[in-house]
Amino acid sequence: MRKLFKLAVGVMLILGMSGAYLMAAERPTIVVGNKNFTEEYIAGQLMKQILENRGFEVKLKSDLSSMIMRKGMETGNIDVCMEYTGTAWMVHLAREYVPTGHEELYYMVKASDAANGMIWLQPIWNHNTYALAVWPEFAKENNLKTLSDLAAFYNEKDGKVKTFIDFEFSQRPDGLPAVKKTYNFTIDKDYLKTASPGGSLVALAKHQVDVTMVFATDASIAKYGWVVLRDNKHFFPPYDLAPVVRAEILEKYPEVGVALNELVSAFSNASGIPFTLEKVSNGQRMLQWLNGKVDIEKKDAADAAHNFLVEHNLLR
Repeated sequence: MRKLFKLAVGVMLILGMSGAYLMAAERPTIVVGNKNFTEEYIAGQLMKQILENRGFEVKLKSDLSSMIMRKGMETGNIDVCMEYTGTAWMVHLAREYVPTGHEELYYMVKASDAANGMIWLQPIWNHNTYALAVWPEFAKENNLKTLSDLAAFYNEKDGKVKTFIDFEFSQRPDGLPAVKKTYNFTIDKDYLKTASPGGSLVALAKHQVDVTMVFATDASIAKYGWVVLRDNKHFFPPYDLAPVVRAEILEKYPEVGVALNELVSAFSNASGIPFTLEKVSNGQRMLQWLNGKVDIEKKDAADAAHNFLVEHNLLR
């Protein structure tokens, strides 16, 4: 009898282990992509961790340029990402930007990209726009408040103003070449430095340059009190962040959309329709705070994302 009992227990354990392995093997795989700067590192981890928690096997492709990440989505090598409305409209969809509202641009992008098999979920209204920033004393000394003021300063100095931008911004249709054309200024090539994102922040912090490219939600802006020069000609479009999922993935696994919309809803004072200016302000503050966990407090993006998910009760 004792031998039979042991045999039965052994069979049950084997079957149980086999079932566990089977369940693990059957977990569907989702590939998440993120770009090569702090906010996107955090966004990638937020999506990865919530989808893993909901039963998916997640592969993360990180540190990508906007163009490479989009190519991955188009070829099916990436299933999910977070993208900005202005980037999608001007870069990926190659449309001309005529100044419009945040909500209107979101719906324009959503409708246009659906034809490409890309489904835009609920947005976070954070307007993480490109911008140019300077130290407050530099702004005061040279009377700089707007990009038009900066353009006049560049021209007065024959473009000999130490400036730092990231490589992608140097080439994008909504990047430096178009900004120079719109505001009618030039920069001496010997005074212009390009590198990977983040380098511009370090250079300005160390007073190695006079003007630097920033994102509106960079934590360094608040930390150092930098002056972000106002885009007085409204060149830049809205840049609001939203999860984008390939249509075939969403059709096959609708729970992906449910999970990611729950994630966006955690930014409760900054997300969803309708749009308000207050939501943009809240979104920028929330993401600047999250970015600060990595850039200022030097936490790992995975840890910052995990803490956010736990605090908002998103991990079951």
